[in-house]
Amino acid sequence: MPILKKEESLPERPVVIVLYGEPGIGKTSLFNTANNPLLLDFDRGVDRSINRQDTLLVTKWEDVQDEEKAGTFANYATIGIDTAKAALDDFLMSYVVKQDYKMAKNKLAAYGGIGDEFKIFTSNRRSENADLVIICHAKDEKEGDIIKKIPDVTGQSYNLLLRIADQVGYMKTVNNKRTIQFEPTDTTIGKNVARIPAVEIPDESSHDFKTFMADLITNVKLAIQTMSEAQKEALEKMEKYQAEVQECNDPDDLTNLLSVAKELPPSFRAVVEKLIIDRSKALGFVVNKEKKCFEDPTAKVNTTTAQTPPTTPAPAVTSDPQQTPPANSIQLPSQSRKWKNEPAPANA
Repeated sequence: MPILKKEESLPERPVVIVLYGEPGIGKTSLFNTANNPLLLDFDRGVDRSINRQDTLLVTKWEDVQDEEKAGTFANYATIGIDTAKAALDDFLMSYVVKQDYKMAKNKLAAYGGIGDEFKIFTSNRRSENADLVIICHAKDEKEGDIIKKIPDVTGQSYNLLLRIADQVGYMKTVNNKRTIQFEPTDTTIGKNVARIPAVEIPDESSHDFKTFMADLITNVKLAIQTMSEAQKEALEKMEKYQAEVQECNDPDDLTNLLSVAKELPPSFRAVVEKLIIDRSKALGFVVNKEKKCFEDPTAKVNTTTAQTPPTTPAPAVTSDPQQTPPANSIQLPSQSRKWKNEPAPANA
């Protein structure tokens, strides 16, 4: 596999979406609107869905392995598993126990075997560039005084699904409209790598419903791709700021860089801000908390010195006899007034 350079965008990749909700809300019918789908029916629920597509009716996990060896899955763009609990906790559990009967009494080892087999399955589908949609029923889980809706899968299988999924969405009805909520809430489990807002599902009779899951998967991929582009741009900006910080010797420029760094994502911003702080310390700058800027304390001292006017020497004493009174002489009042330029009194 070639190395992906840091300046290169992430290539588009297949995604894993987990959908869970109450029975009968239309999860399987929603999967049928995916692009070129194949449903692996572990729960015998396909006959209740509308717009049925190609379906593998699974009776044992070996059925899945046989189709895999035959290359069947490579002919489809989207693979659906309905439901995860039946596939993992029933079919795969039975399979790993048959491979090693000791696992029948060692549940921890059995779930480890289930996880290994399922990871091989998902890895093979990704290598074929197929998207995965995993369907689950919902169940209640109590956390203190709060009751949460979570996918109905047992123990370690549940953790495995959350780990491999890009999106985990809860299907529910709000004001007679079906929606998918990907963001986790106080009452629902969710995962939203693509940052997709809550989605309203169109009526099954509308034209938009026919390609709903295909469009949703496309939007998830596009959002993830856009995020990688944004990260690439942020990385380029960060490298530029790092170079400017190292070359900066002026407190005003350093202050400007600190404000510009706020454009970066939080993880990158923290790195650049630390570089700026370290650079300010290396240059001996101090922070003016009132003005919220860096200052050079030595520049203040130099400015104060430059603004202090030089001491003006006292004017030289002139020897002009008309301006300077003779030394050691007795001066008459009129003479004293002469030197002081005072007018004579009226009765002088």
